[in-house]
Amino acid sequence: MREMFRVSIGGAHAGLVITGFIVVLFAAIGGTVWALIVGGAVAFWFTVTLIAVVGGGCRGWTAVKRAYLLTFGWAGWL
Repeated sequence: MREMFRVSIGGAHAGLVITGFIVVLFAAIGGTVWALIVGGAVAFWFTVTLIAVVGGGCRGWTAVKRAYLLTFGWAGWL
């Protein structure tokens, strides 16, 4: 089960690129307001996960890396 839910930094980078593409797509189709809403939701999720990781005991770049993996690591499962 643990292996099934494992994420990698490469998958997180792919998730960031896909998310950026989606935000740009929303900007092109729906306008700036929708791009800000979607981008703000992603930024909010990253902030929440960073706060949770810091609350769990991680500090510094380790905390940022774990929050990054939690926010964008889903693309490794595609």
